[in-house]
Amino acid sequence: MSRTTSTVLVGGLLVTALATAAGPAEPEVYSSHLMVDQEVTVSARITGVIEKINVDRGTVVKRGQSLAQLELQEFEQGVREAKEEMELRKVELERAKALSAGNIMSKAELDEKRARYAVAQAAWERMRAIRDYAFIRAPFAGVVTEKYARVGQKVIDNQNVPLFRITAFEPLLARVYLPEQRLMTVRRGDRVDIVPDKFPKARTTGVVQYISPTVDAASGTFQVIVHVRRDPTQAALRPGVAVKVHFNNAGRS
Repeated sequence: MSRTTSTVLVGGLLVTALATAAGPAEPEVYSSHLMVDQEVTVSARITGVIEKINVDRGTVVKRGQSLAQLELQEFEQGVREAKEEMELRKVELERAKALSAGNIMSKAELDEKRARYAVAQAAWERMRAIRDYAFIRAPFAGVVTEKYARVGQKVIDNQNVPLFRITAFEPLLARVYLPEQRLMTVRRGDRVDIVPDKFPKARTTGVVQYISPTVDAASGTFQVIVHVRRDPTQAALRPGVAVKVHFNNAGRS
């Protein structure tokens, strides 16, 4: 800090005053934890017995990738039967079209055959969809952070038994609560520094992504979410890690 002196006239006396020049404002620091937007527990959508498990804890998965598979025999049989019914109704419809063209069958009877075929086709498509549910898939790209599924386990669709937990990689976020007086000094796009409490060498930067439109009356604070830049070389930057968020523009008005 720099100091300056000035002499002023007060009540006829010369007074020398010592003034301290203000230096750059110190950054404001707030505690937080790294987090992600997406973390879900995956359950089966239909009743069945787990036949195969394709992933383990720590497996990186893509969206739609099969995590496990239920026994398929019953579902395959359902698809075959529905397809046979659909093909039968299709033959009946084609025959009805020919008869109707020769004025041997009424339009009402033709419409009935057409409706039966449409119902059979819908049933076949439904059975195929059910068969696809036998493959328990990742809802988004991420990593398997927990595996509860066991081969031979029977799952029931309406019980929501957890089988896997999937955690997304991105975006990596940090949530902080700023005092009300900072409401007009923080902006979307502001850059901040992120320093892990236990791993300070893994420090990185972030950008203010979201500012709450309201202030909590009880605490006098408002929520700010920061999008944290993930450095692939820093393994410490992962969900749950305690960090300090440094707002370097604390003195801006």
